[in-house]
Amino acid sequence: MPLAEMTFYSRVVVQPELVTEHELVWFKKRNIAVYAYLSVGESFNKSESSLSLNPNWNSHIADLTSEHWQQHMQNSAALLKARGFTGLFLDTLDSYQLLDAKHSKPEQQAGLVDIIKNLSNTFNKHLILNRGFEVLPKLAGFASDLVAEGLYSHYNPSDNSYKLTTKDDQTWLIAQLNKAQTLGFNVQVIDYAKPNNRLAMAIKIKQAGFTPWVTDGHLQTWGTSSIKPVPRRILIPYNSKVKPLIYTLVHLKLATMIEYLGYIPDYVDMAKRPLPLVDPSLHAGIISWTVSDAFYTPTLTNWLESNLGVVPQLILGELPNASKLLLKLGVESLNTSPKAPYELAHFEPWLKGEATTAPAITKPYFLKLSKNATPLITINSADNLAVVQAAKTKYGAVVVAPWLIDALPMEGSKWVIDPRTLLTKAMGLPPILVPDTTTLSGRRMLTIHIDGDGFTSVAHFAGKPYSAEVIRDEIIEHYKLPLTSSVIQADIEQGGLHSKMSPKLEAIARDIFALPYVEIASHTYSHPYFWTALSGRKKIDVDDTDYGFHLDVPGYNSISLKKEITDSIKYINEKLSPKNKKTVMMLWSGDATPGPKALELARDAGVLNVNGGNTDVNADNPSLTHVSPIGRPERDLLYQIYAPILNENVYTNLWHGPYYGFRRLTETFEITEKPYRLKPYTIYFHFYSAEVPAGLEALKHNIDYVLARPNTPVHLSDYAKIAKDFYFSALAKNSDDEWLFSSKSIRTLRIPSDFDVPNVTQSTGISGVTQKGDYIHITDDIAQLSFDHTQTNNSPYLASANVAIDTWQVNGPVKFKAWVPATLDLINARSCEFISHMGKRFKGTSRGKITQFKLPEGQFYGYLNCKRGAF
Repeated sequence: MPLAEMTFYSRVVVQPELVTEHELVWFKKRNIAVYAYLSVGESFNKSESSLSLNPNWNSHIADLTSEHWQQHMQNSAALLKARGFTGLFLDTLDSYQLLDAKHSKPEQQAGLVDIIKNLSNTFNKHLILNRGFEVLPKLAGFASDLVAEGLYSHYNPSDNSYKLTTKDDQTWLIAQLNKAQTLGFNVQVIDYAKPNNRLAMAIKIKQAGFTPWVTDGHLQTWGTSSIKPVPRRILIPYNSKVKPLIYTLVHLKLATMIEYLGYIPDYVDMAKRPLPLVDPSLHAGIISWTVSDAFYTPTLTNWLESNLGVVPQLILGELPNASKLLLKLGVESLNTSPKAPYELAHFEPWLKGEATTAPAITKPYFLKLSKNATPLITINSADNLAVVQAAKTKYGAVVVAPWLIDALPMEGSKWVIDPRTLLTKAMGLPPILVPDTTTLSGRRMLTIHIDGDGFTSVAHFAGKPYSAEVIRDEIIEHYKLPLTSSVIQADIEQGGLHSKMSPKLEAIARDIFALPYVEIASHTYSHPYFWTALSGRKKIDVDDTDYGFHLDVPGYNSISLKKEITDSIKYINEKLSPKNKKTVMMLWSGDATPGPKALELARDAGVLNVNGGNTDVNADNPSLTHVSPIGRPERDLLYQIYAPILNENVYTNLWHGPYYGFRRLTETFEITEKPYRLKPYTIYFHFYSAEVPAGLEALKHNIDYVLARPNTPVHLSDYAKIAKDFYFSALAKNSDDEWLFSSKSIRTLRIPSDFDVPNVTQSTGISGVTQKGDYIHITDDIAQLSFDHTQTNNSPYLASANVAIDTWQVNGPVKFKAWVPATLDLINARSCEFISHMGKRFKGTSRGKITQFKLPEGQFYGYLNCKRGAF
């Protein structure tokens, strides 16, 4: 389901058998009422209650007076109520009118009223009726809403056609709808139209006084109401039986830029579900990238071909053996193979990537252009034939191997082409406002988290303290920044690897977890090294490993996911956590590639999860191929959120040295800042960083580097919520061409360079925009952004701050938590002051357009007071 787009609405109607329990919980957390579709007058299953056949849908019309049918309706409602649905959408209320004269219409109507009244009792009047005008007066007070189809259009399923209704039909239906409104029903109209005609029809319905929803005749695509979603989903087919998603190039390499541009990689596992109906209202494009032509089954090829022109397509790597598809795309194979050697003839300048030389051209694809295509990369053969390697086509673009990523010995990999212009100029994705996971209140986020490894290591310092003690004293308590700390249960518990020292080790953990700026995480029970084997993605022989499958815990010979996840969290909560805190995170160990069962156990334990990914890019090879996406989806709303940047282990040659190697983390910070801010500041390390002075000094160097620059410190769990909500946030536009943004956790929108800056005065749900005009600060779950500058934007607004804003209102309440002394930069705020709930006043210092306010660390409750007219 398009859950993200549903967040713009307070109520949705769904087909109940297609909704999972976790989706229902997801809706409930967002205060979205979920109504289940229920057909009252018909069924596709023939039963003892069936009287006749509806030829339009090949469905069976029910006897509404039948005790069997009435009980069936009540049983269905009870099951839906037990599952957690808020209400019912009652369809086919008029089907009895298709029955012949021998069936008494008044009796059928009486049966219908009885059914609906019983359903009303079950759902406390939370019913939506689809028409049923003849019995409506008897149902006033038993249902809240009424829907009518076909005010201005109707759909004919027999020939898949859309037709306008007659003026007389419109007049009659409007009279019925007005009557329903006088009876107290809220009225909504569902009409049907092709995509390009929907908004105009929705506006017409609204002008008639009713709430609109205009969609296709089968209600299979997303409809248009007073708003229309901005398509963000990129459909990406893959086959988990051939290669798991986590190992595919499209996920490992290209998804990072897809997400940076604000689009959502919508992966479709062809091994587990059919290829979906492509909906231009939701889907912005299709990307297919494979290294094997066996990937292209006839089903996939036909699906791609049938959707040419529906949304843009990008075909990468190995091409399908489908001449018809390729010809329509704009390329075709040469009849003869040109002679080697080959040399580069043309490379479109805007498509050039990081590589400074062309890749080795050994076995090129032999393509030529057909109509409606423009060459992007061509090579010349020895016999002087021009051979196409990449082309922009009428329907998107094609780029063949090896013109995507070049893997160089001793140098790592580089993009041969520019992934950004590949997606924007070649494929044609338009610029959109970007839900941002790197920035908060206009400043780059800072997260710090510690894996439990090395907690028990003896540090090379006077007195031989444990590394955990050194980290506690020199890092955690010294900097007092929000930090996420974890332990490995078997490493410190009684009966574990260091049983004799367990009382002292557990006491150190309690000291750390009790600190007010520390949030608690588990790093598992025994530190499994190969989650990829536990998930069944890869077979690993224990004899081929350096460490075995996990820490060598006495008596623990077979890994139990429950013990690693559920029980380790329980141990921490019962033995180590203070009374007012609980474990909130699972930090994956080892290769950090958990499967769906592990992710499910973490979710069931009520914790978020982070770790994994491969972002470790440095100045030796500053390539975006070494920057991972935000996360990875699994089944049923499960997501692994990757560590934004990897830990000191990869900067120190797996902790073999040099131990100061983690200082190079600042190179990663710089590369992931320019030209694109791809990641927050992330300082991710293990307790063993304090084993040696060089490791500890490198860690301090990294923290000091960030603190010397604008940043907003947050807990890792805050980042995890923001990161996960990237996949559940949505954009839309209304009939006034204003942008809307919906998100439960994301509080920043990045503005593309070719966009205007919003008018803060005319917008709602925002606190401001950065002085450079690159980030918008969101305050509400739904924000409405106006880019109309006919009214001067002269009200006070936030430019940037080093705090996460909880509440913001000019001349109203303001609330935030400052982990360090707070600095807030405001524009148009010379006459403003912050007043705490204790009455203390904080005036600002103005320089140019900026007025800076400095407030002490801690929780701020108070007001932002500004003299009106003096902005």
